Amino acid sequence: MKTKRSYWALWLPTLAFSVVIVLLFSVLYLYLHHNLDTMIETHKRSQELTKKIEKMVSSTLNGAFLGNEEKFLKTVTFSNEIENDILLLERKNTFDTAPLSESYEQLYKKLISVVSYTHENRIEDARGALVEVETYADDLEKQLEKLNTFLANEEKNAEQTLFLMVLFSGLILLSIALFNGFYLIPHRVIRPLEQFSQALQESEEKYRIVADWTYDWEYWLNADKSVVFVSPSVERITGYTPDEFTRNPSLLSDIIYSDDAEIWHHHTQTAHLPNRPEDNAEEAEFRILRKDGEIIYIDHICRPVYDSLGKYMGVRVANRDVTQKIEILAELREKNRLLDMLATTDGLSSLYNRRYFDEVLAKEVERSKRSGMILSLIMCDIDYFKYYNDTYGHQKGDEVIKRIADVLDSTFSRQIDVVARYGGEEFVIILPSTPPEEAQRLAELARIGIVKLGIEHAESKTAPYVTMSFGIASGIADRDSNGTELLKHADKALYESKGRGRNCTTLIRC
Repeated sequence: MKTKRSYWALWLPTLAFSVVIVLLFSVLYLYLHHNLDTMIETHKRSQELTKKIEKMVSSTLNGAFLGNEEKFLKTVTFSNEIENDILLLERKNTFDTAPLSESYEQLYKKLISVVSYTHENRIEDARGALVEVETYADDLEKQLEKLNTFLANEEKNAEQTLFLMVLFSGLILLSIALFNGFYLIPHRVIRPLEQFSQALQESEEKYRIVADWTYDWEYWLNADKSVVFVSPSVERITGYTPDEFTRNPSLLSDIIYSDDAEIWHHHTQTAHLPNRPEDNAEEAEFRILRKDGEIIYIDHICRPVYDSLGKYMGVRVANRDVTQKIEILAELREKNRLLDMLATTDGLSSLYNRRYFDEVLAKEVERSKRSGMILSLIMCDIDYFKYYNDTYGHQKGDEVIKRIADVLDSTFSRQIDVVARYGGEEFVIILPSTPPEEAQRLAELARIGIVKLGIEHAESKTAPYVTMSFGIASGIADRDSNGTELLKHADKALYESKGRGRNCTTLIRC
């Protein structure tokens, strides 16, 4: 396709210019030829005009002296034709016919005078008028000679113009031919071909150097799946030599790791086809088994190859060993997971921390606004925990927090539930899409589970073992709610439980 475009880019301007010259020549030729025909016709009409005037004069004089009425009728006919001819000459030429018309009118008037004098038998006056007729006839003859001279010059100029135009067009076409022969073809065809041939040799040498020293493993499969080229770096990546792949094309599929065979099969079925655009690269990532048995990760990119005529020539492939990158990415993902866990998890209880609780509460409140679903929130507090720490020590207190956290985590075990340590001995639980009765039932299960732990608490004013008080707020978040109101209601319910003697559950419907 590029060759065709270059061909037209080279010859189209010359062809277009030549066509324009030929068309211009044709138009000018037709115009000049038409003008020349018109002038020849006018010249003939001028000559006929002279004869008509002579006949008119002769008829008038014969009619006057011989008394022939028929001659007078011819005179009138000739006069009308002469006037029409003069008007026609005036319309079709740039020649000034005013003197010609004036001489003719004077001649015609004197001829009429001769006729009148003759009829009146005024012979002397008729002779005097004839003298003037002769004078005006000479003047009219001179005007006709000028007209003939003008028309002859016009014909000559038209012929010269036509000759010059033909000569000029021929010179232009000759110049185009010389330009094509001595400049355009040598400089735009022959020299570029020589330069292209030299550049192609240099390009082949550069390609060979690049292909031999490229770090990636590259190869080219022909349309029949045979191996056209394999770069030397294949041995560094796979352990196999280029000759081994050339002799055994199926080796490309044989070294695919068995667990990734389906990936390779799907890729070859969709990417190694002669129906994709040349710039459409397909990518796949899979593992291969090296010759020494080591498993490595390969990033595989291929694109179709077409010749200048659009014929499919196979696929060009670049393979890169990305094992180290995969290992680094896996390590980074694990570190990011640990960082996320540290950022959202309470270190002592292994529950979510208050920061994560605040984020989730805001999201669940917005979801409740949109969906109209009930959102329940539980706040709970270990009863008289300060006395426990003062009596048994903080290490024992930390153990209590861990054991209670386990009870809460196992009780509120749905994937959508969020159990978090709010601070000190306080905990909060978010229960999305949970009715008040269900939230109260679960809170009671958790309270009873903590009692069943039977952790001694001699200083508690509620029971001789560790207990916990629960406050529940449940309802649908309204348009102006942001979670703070729900949290206040849960805190209020918790204080009501403490006011009722602790180790109980209080529910507030919002």
